[in-house]
Amino acid sequence: MVTCLPSETPLERVADEDTADQIGVDPTQHNSWRVALYYCYIDLSNVSEHVEFHRQLCKKLSLNGRIRVSSEGLNGVLTGLFSDLKQYEDKVLEQLLELSPHDDSPMDMIDLDVKYCFLREDLPIQPQLFDKLICKETSSVISLFDNAHLAATSESSTKQNSTRRSKQSNRRQRRKQQRQEGKKQSIEKEMSGGKAALSAELPRIQNEMMKLSPSQHLTAEEWNDKLRRADGENALLLDVRNIYESRVGHFSSSNVPTLLTNTRKYSDLPELLAENPNMKDKEEVFMYCTGGVRCERVSMLVQAMYPQTKVYQLKGGIQRYLRELENEKMCLFKGKNFVFDPRRTDPVHFGETVGHCLVCEAPHDDYDNGNAPSESKEARCNTCRMLVLICSQCRPRYLCWGESEGEEGKLEGADLENKSREPRPRLYCSIDRCVHEGARPQPELLKLGTRE
Repeated sequence: MVTCLPSETPLERVADEDTADQIGVDPTQHNSWRVALYYCYIDLSNVSEHVEFHRQLCKKLSLNGRIRVSSEGLNGVLTGLFSDLKQYEDKVLEQLLELSPHDDSPMDMIDLDVKYCFLREDLPIQPQLFDKLICKETSSVISLFDNAHLAATSESSTKQNSTRRSKQSNRRQRRKQQRQEGKKQSIEKEMSGGKAALSAELPRIQNEMMKLSPSQHLTAEEWNDKLRRADGENALLLDVRNIYESRVGHFSSSNVPTLLTNTRKYSDLPELLAENPNMKDKEEVFMYCTGGVRCERVSMLVQAMYPQTKVYQLKGGIQRYLRELENEKMCLFKGKNFVFDPRRTDPVHFGETVGHCLVCEAPHDDYDNGNAPSESKEARCNTCRMLVLICSQCRPRYLCWGESEGEEGKLEGADLENKSREPRPRLYCSIDRCVHEGARPQPELLKLGTRE
């Protein structure tokens, strides 16, 4: 069930002087607006009713964004006036209490984790606000396992076994089987145990992890303290976000290495974490993500895979960490926090640039090259369409995905007079070729700011 609601322009809505006077805000000021990033794991028995509740409430308050509602809870990101978002939070808490199967649950037992984020001052207000509401009923708060892939793997295996049994007497089939067996052995040797065996094991791991509770949450202060005291040889910082997120910002500790998983999607994590040698024999694992929702499930996964490891997760993710510290000397997060809303990156950071231009390797962390993300002028690989960092000096020499040779508008600010008249080559995620489409993630281990 998917609901897409176009709405009146938020700036038009708050033009009502009575409303503006009542809430005491100036809608022309960036500080009057917020992005609300939230999630809540809670058993919901009436999912469709809750979807309709969000749809009507957001329409009333002129809030737009994306909301996932499932029987295990909800996950959303919305933009609107700060005062309206606060009203939304209050109403959601009330509704969760009503829809919860435990009618006697006290309000403080419902852990609705809401982060209120500022708009970027370098962009106008309107392009940073969602222009519609997408509210959908889903099977989970966030999809860690690619269940379709697991089902397909099982079905494919069954069909192969049946075919082999039915054609054992066929000489040609036997020769084919011998060739396939040779390939299979080669693959298993290369992957140290075989991907097929791991795929068969994942359903069991998925069932086991759902019997566990999420790992211990750490506040920003507790996070810093434990990392300072951790044994670097037996501890690991784990970034469970995707490669285009960690490229512009990540945690860096002086004594604990950081594992950048470099995934393209969240469901790549189970296989990666099961196979990566850096996960083996660790006494402590400190994991983090943007707002915390991904770590809730991954922390359960890691506990199921490595029961002897003590697992911690950063409460409220990077977003809350940056707001709680607000002190560059104490901050262990370097660079910018990538976000999944029209801002692209959160404005709270300390000026350090950890990203680099793919071509010239100059410091660079702006996928949009000075444009608002809503203008869709970001740089993407021509094959896998993943976001690519390329500086404004190098970008005019290449064609990114979605661009054509005649599009001079995207070359704004470049030296057009000296631009080569030769056709521009297409840009890929490894400059002249794509290395991510159909490929497995290639994790990186950071030690004291270096990559291994």
